[in-house]
Amino acid sequence: MKKRTARLAVAAAAFAAIAPLTGCANMLSADQTAEYEYHGGDGAWSTEDLDGVDVRGLLILQSEEGDAQVFYTLINGADEPRNVTLEFGPETYTHSLDAGESFSQDPENPASDAEPAIISGLDAKPGLLFDVEVSVGSTSETITAQVLDGSIPDYAHLVPTGGASDPAADPTDGMTDPAAEEGAEAGTAVEG
Repeated sequence: MKKRTARLAVAAAAFAAIAPLTGCANMLSADQTAEYEYHGGDGAWSTEDLDGVDVRGLLILQSEEGDAQVFYTLINGADEPRNVTLEFGPETYTHSLDAGESFSQDPENPASDAEPAIISGLDAKPGLLFDVEVSVGSTSETITAQVLDGSIPDYAHLVPTGGASDPAADPTDGMTDPAAEEGAEAGTAVEG
């Protein structure tokens, strides 16, 4: 019986020596998941140090015509004001942020007073990635953003539509004037 116990002890020692070399030690360590950085939400994030400024949620929604609306959030974590420049192909957006200030380029965000940022003729292909150059002072980073279209129901209402010259985009097209209808029924002419 002593021989059997000795054999088991040798086998356990051999396993303990070999397990870290075969990758089995990963099952024993929490470091692997603790080092993973998860970015909740849609869009790309900056990964470089941009003079204390973080870029989050960088996303491009493009219509079939090639017009795109861009979304992003800028957070100045520095102790001083920062000027941030984002280049989306033909368009450049510049923002001045005070120390600790954030800005959300999202017209639907109740905390933001941003107007829609529409780029005409971007012609990025939905489903692919698009490089956006972000500069803060002398530092810069190319952030690869997602290009999506209206096929995702949550984004469909955010995709830019045609301008006022497009009859399909005119909300009054096909509507009648209620006062004119009443006058026509009463037999009187209504001047507009």
